[in-house]
Amino acid sequence: MSFFTDGPRERPLFPVRERELFGYEGRPWTGPPADHIVPALVPWPTPLGRSERTIVALRAVEVWPEAMTLRIAVYSRDRMDGAPLVGHRRIPDYNSLLIGVLFPDGGRASSETVSVPSAGEPHEPVLRVEDGGGSEFHYEHPVFVWPLPSAGPLKVIVQWLDRGIPETHTKLDGGRLRAAALEAGELWPGLPRRPGNGVAIRQIAAEVHEASGPGLPQRQPRRATGE
Repeated sequence: MSFFTDGPRERPLFPVRERELFGYEGRPWTGPPADHIVPALVPWPTPLGRSERTIVALRAVEVWPEAMTLRIAVYSRDRMDGAPLVGHRRIPDYNSLLIGVLFPDGGRASSETVSVPSAGEPHEPVLRVEDGGGSEFHYEHPVFVWPLPSAGPLKVIVQWLDRGIPETHTKLDGGRLRAAALEAGELWPGLPRRPGNGVAIRQIAAEVHEASGPGLPQRQPRRATGE
């Protein structure tokens, strides 16, 4: 006798075509490649800043082949109003929780500015705060950082003036992070590339228009819906 008593449901008359995962496009600055790669998990519990009633701490680091995600948690003795706690704003709120990184070579990135994924490789480091979750007294934010630091001290900087936490610098070992990246594993090697080889839609449209010649009516290329 089967534990699951119901049989399979009948398939719909007009089945929806299944979607398939394309191969990794290799643009590591756009975000964590979680669909394609299992990151190396480096436990790294350390306080990043604290006041009488609030603690900001690093729990762990997920290390991708060319980037990392800082798992940053906030703990409070009183209720924290609103979520997310960290958000990219066009006009920074310097009283709110701010997070930044300073690389061994002097490169820097922070949550002060809006970080938009780009089709081409950026000239500066990228820091992008992703959606988090938690409760009124505990909240966790994944913070994506590209690229991996070189060997040397990577500084993580936090500040939360509304909560009495001044600018606080904490050093991480960049060499340890680079070594951990070798343990990140690809899930689906050999998947076919997306049509267009991962090039942005607007770029393909522009090239098609250029090849069609000036005699045809001009059309604006479609904006890419994602990176």
